[in-house]
Amino acid sequence: MIKLDLPPKPNQLTDEFQAIKTQEFIDSGKTKNVWNIDWLKDAVFQMAFGKCCYSEARLGEESKNMEIEHFAPKSLYPHMVMEWGNLLPSLKKCNGTKLDLDVVKEPIINPFENNPKEYFKLIGCRYYPLNENLIVAKRSIEKLSLNHRKTFVNKRFEISKELIIKLEDIKKDFENYDDKIIPIERLKRLMKTGNRKEEYSALVASTILSNQNYKEKEDWLRINLLWDEEFESLKQELLYCALL
Repeated sequence: MIKLDLPPKPNQLTDEFQAIKTQEFIDSGKTKNVWNIDWLKDAVFQMAFGKCCYSEARLGEESKNMEIEHFAPKSLYPHMVMEWGNLLPSLKKCNGTKLDLDVVKEPIINPFENNPKEYFKLIGCRYYPLNENLIVAKRSIEKLSLNHRKTFVNKRFEISKELIIKLEDIKKDFENYDDKIIPIERLKRLMKTGNRKEEYSALVASTILSNQNYKEKEDWLRINLLWDEEFESLKQELLYCALL
């Protein structure tokens, strides 16, 4: 999970349109899917770069169909059923576990309002509270199924394992090539996979920055005056996403 910025609401979502659709939902006994509108779904889909705003799994692939998640549940807060900022892109697993949790009385992390870096750390492909006293972090991990083994942990493990292998290969490249351009460009390409727009960017960034091979190569590049502006920009992006 990474910090996200809430984009401006779609032009079509005027106050009048929102009021009409909200009343339709209330009049239907809170059963009508008034948010099932193509332009609205497209706008919500793009809010987190096409990813689930909680798990960072890429949406729209295979069984990873997007669900519009009402952060404050529509069953309890029907007046917020069409409110921009309460409609979030979510994987079915996260949305299905959270269900009608009253986030006002039992808060969880909203990445559009809270910075996950202040609540979580990633250790061994699992989410943990940054501080054992962070009840909100513990509740978020549980209610959003962030450590569900089959859905998320196994996938994170495979990604992390592949990253570690690539970093080992890059280390060997630095040792074997007289011309350092090849391993330098390879390292930059790998760092780009931790961009906030990429799938599981928090995991990728955390894995890279905590890896000893990466740390050694960064130190070597700095000592040899090969750490350029692009490297620094890539590292700042990793620091933005990482949960360390």
